[in-house]
Amino acid sequence: MRTTVVKQAVPIFAEGYDAALQSAFELLQQERPDEAYHVFMQLLAQRPNDENAYEGAIVALLQQTRWDEAEQLTQQARAACPNSALIAARQTWNWVYLTRESEAYPIVVQLLERGYRHPDWLREVVLPLRNVLICHASDPRLVSSKKQKRQHDRATLLKGIQTLEHWLERYQFPIPDEPVGVKITLSMIARNEAQYLEECLKSVQGVVDEIVLVDTGSDDDTPRIAERFGAKVVHAEWQHDFAAARNIALQHSTGDWILVLDADERLTPESKQAILNAARHPQFAGYYLEILNEIRNGDYFVHRIVRMFRNLPQARWDGAIHEQITPSLVERGGRIATVAAQIRHLGYRGEMIQDRNKIQRNIELLQRQLEREPDDLFHKFNLANTYFTAGDYETAAHWAEQVCPYLRGDEDYAGQIWADWIGALLNLQRYEAALQVGADAIARGIDNPMIHYTLAQVYYQIGCYQKSLDALEAARETAIRIGLLASDGETLLAGSGYVGDIGVVGYKWRFAYARALRALERLEQASALYQRLLQERPNDPIVLLDYGQLLMEQGARDAAEQVFLQLANHEQYRLLAYQLLSKLWWEADDYRRALPYVRVVAQESPSDALWQERWIHAAQEAGDWQSLAEAYAHYESLGYPISAEMYINWGRALWQLKDYENALRWFTAAIELNPQDANAFLNAGDALYQLGAYSEAADAYSAGIERDPYNVQAWFTLGNCYFRMGVYDAAKIAYEQALSIAPKHEQAQHNLEMTRERIRITAA
Repeated sequence: MRTTVVKQAVPIFAEGYDAALQSAFELLQQERPDEAYHVFMQLLAQRPNDENAYEGAIVALLQQTRWDEAEQLTQQARAACPNSALIAARQTWNWVYLTRESEAYPIVVQLLERGYRHPDWLREVVLPLRNVLICHASDPRLVSSKKQKRQHDRATLLKGIQTLEHWLERYQFPIPDEPVGVKITLSMIARNEAQYLEECLKSVQGVVDEIVLVDTGSDDDTPRIAERFGAKVVHAEWQHDFAAARNIALQHSTGDWILVLDADERLTPESKQAILNAARHPQFAGYYLEILNEIRNGDYFVHRIVRMFRNLPQARWDGAIHEQITPSLVERGGRIATVAAQIRHLGYRGEMIQDRNKIQRNIELLQRQLEREPDDLFHKFNLANTYFTAGDYETAAHWAEQVCPYLRGDEDYAGQIWADWIGALLNLQRYEAALQVGADAIARGIDNPMIHYTLAQVYYQIGCYQKSLDALEAARETAIRIGLLASDGETLLAGSGYVGDIGVVGYKWRFAYARALRALERLEQASALYQRLLQERPNDPIVLLDYGQLLMEQGARDAAEQVFLQLANHEQYRLLAYQLLSKLWWEADDYRRALPYVRVVAQESPSDALWQERWIHAAQEAGDWQSLAEAYAHYESLGYPISAEMYINWGRALWQLKDYENALRWFTAAIELNPQDANAFLNAGDALYQLGAYSEAADAYSAGIERDPYNVQAWFTLGNCYFRMGVYDAAKIAYEQALSIAPKHEQAQHNLEMTRERIRITAA
């Protein structure tokens, strides 16, 4: 994922300057632009009309890519030196590389007519401007149009080309024979990409004029799909070298420009016009495009790489893996610009990496590269990053340690590798070491949002929640400083050159901030952030989990229940969600509302006896006899031991459901387990009584009374049995015994009177 850092030379048009400027221009030649700028500005304070001092100061700004300031100073210089050909030439150079060619053209012609012919200016302004006009004139919409205005526009462009070529020839400046035009070739390599290729090719329809695909051994429909889109398919043996395959594609490409995509990439719809416009500016040898590597839905790691370049004779790919085109483009002074276009890359999604064994393939290729180039830091970085992605944090930390201390700091991957090192140590729970690495990175000037964000994660893990918030604030401040975020700290900006996970200043940042606020018990602030996160991603399980727990802490149980129910829709979080739902109402002693959730957890956790017992308890407390009977049946089916008391409770649940026969079965089982349990006999009596087996019920009640002689209800129900059997004398004794224990037992008194009446009637 390397973006080659290109320190592109800025030509100096100043000549014949006096000795006072000599040291400052020497600083420019030594690439010490900041020092040079201050010297030039000091001289301008003394000599406000010195065109050479202005030229030097402007070049110093351009060497630092401070384009806006350079343009402002150029305007100031033109006002101070209105007749200076030198400053006018600098203005046209600026405009050509800001794609403001229409503004540059009239001034260029004026300078040519005045005899200005600095060779660097002819090479870097006049020739590129001529090439730009050729590209505009070759626009198919102008060439084929019959509209008078477009015909007039093309005629004007052709006249401009002729004018510039006339002056180049007059000043004996050779016009190189190189391809100049707007034809775009899509260049691809692929193997077994049928699943992804069609969507890729659809994404460039209307943009590319030619498709060249090098197939390295597909046994699926990849070649046929490509041919269906009109592609030129070249079959080549895979040599374990990505650059070699791409160079074969390059050899078969006839476009003026090459656009490079892989099958698992898509040009975003908004980028199509930007690509077409970019092809009209051949003063650039290539363009950086922004690659949005989708880790999961909505999470992107972003980097920039040259994926569109002129089909120049020297253009050649290099590198068996993470191959590069940039070095060959810039070796002869080619300039690399940035186009406001994005490529969406799906290949870093976890499931795709696993499906294609991409990690192991990359490791093998990188190890081969390291055997050939054992000191190459970029290969070591990629090994560290690959192992980190694979979750092998020990190996990732090892390779990161081989890279980070030796970096200059201006490598575009510097922030990523330092963050990987911190993150690997974090995952290995080496928190002190992680903090030390982070401090070292910052001390070295590696001021990257990912480093601060990862440090925030470390601080959170060790319970330093305020420091976690401070690190997150530092991440945002850094993002603003490098132009990734606007000054509002919210709006993402394009073109910052940032390489890394954009989530660390967006969605992930807000989640980490909300989590730290929650840990600090700043619940209202945290709640507001969680609500915003759910507006951005309404169904994110991690946010749902955290937000639901926060609502629990706030006592907002109904709201928490809805959040956890939404979380339960995610299969991997389903069980956890039901555990939290159970806890939500269990802790409130609301067993009725807890019961359905406890039941689910128990059924899905058969090896956890605690949840089985909780199901039983919740059903018992809620008075849900059906659920209680199911709970006991499930408990028994899992092989858990059942006590006599549990059999009794199971039987009582069935008794409540009027399933007296099965209730009797479990009461009998309780008696067998504990023959001294009076309650088992009495409940068996109740079941027998309901089944009309009064004699057997009387025996059961008598056995229960024998073990618990002061049980009023037992005597009373025994009396009922005898009454039903017509043994009134025995019934009378039982009721009297109940009343001797509880004189105010109204039912016993009532039934005793009825029994006495029956005895009188019988005696009569």
